[in-house]
Amino acid sequence: MTVSRLIPMALALTIGGGLSAQSSDYPLAINLPTAERMQYWDIGVAFTHRFVTPVKDHGKDLFGMDGYAYPGFGFVFGIKPIKGFNVLIYRTPDNKTLTFGFQQQLADAEYIRSAVRVERFDEAVTQTSTLSGEIGISGATVQVPTEFFMGDLILTLVPSYVTATTTRKLDLTTNPATFLPAGKEKKGLFNLGVGLRYGFTEKFSAMAEYYPRPSRLPKEHIVGTINGEDYGYQNGFAAGVSYKTFKHRFTLIGTNTIGTTANQVLSGDHGGGPRPSGQWSLGFNVVRVF
Repeated sequence: MTVSRLIPMALALTIGGGLSAQSSDYPLAINLPTAERMQYWDIGVAFTHRFVTPVKDHGKDLFGMDGYAYPGFGFVFGIKPIKGFNVLIYRTPDNKTLTFGFQQQLADAEYIRSAVRVERFDEAVTQTSTLSGEIGISGATVQVPTEFFMGDLILTLVPSYVTATTTRKLDLTTNPATFLPAGKEKKGLFNLGVGLRYGFTEKFSAMAEYYPRPSRLPKEHIVGTINGEDYGYQNGFAAGVSYKTFKHRFTLIGTNTIGTTANQVLSGDHGGGPRPSGQWSLGFNVVRVF
């Protein structure tokens, strides 16, 4: 065997070995899932925190941190016999939502990585229908997080289907909304979350996510009032910086949506939907891998 053939083979083995030796990481950016995985029997723990009060109120309430907040707590478990398979559980107090599901990594190549994620969500609060939406719902989400690697930049696309939404029983063509006739409830909806991550160094990176307003939610439909001005359904966003150290990842963010689960972020109508862009608030994620 010639040297010219040995060199490519050695490089291929080196790259292959590097991919197979990748360490575990919790499959979460800000709110969107990533195509990462927990390997072997590793366990990942995530603590999320979203402040409700907007930063724009300035220092009188510590830029929103004196106000109410929604903390969430979740686990991801690696299942060693099934490569790339993870079990997920997460709980957040907004409507006392519990999610449980799995994620299976589908591909892990040099320029692309993808997975499929299926979750069931249950809001444990008493089911109530109002003219602003329904709470106490349950349903499922199906997502296919797909990441494209372009040097230090990672583009993430997350096509998602949510089976049940807050406004499924409401006719939003009327303002205020009216209830749809029995049997005419809206079905689930599709949405496409978009994320960007850029690594400045091995430890520091910037993150941004965009959650489009689903087309069936009219922007003209009034869902709230801030400083005397009415507003309708909005596009959602989140952006921040992340610091990664040994088995920990800390992410500080600003966002106009206080939700964290797939059905809260991508349905567009959870809690009246995202606020106007100028009414963003702070939040953070802390991730630990064991």
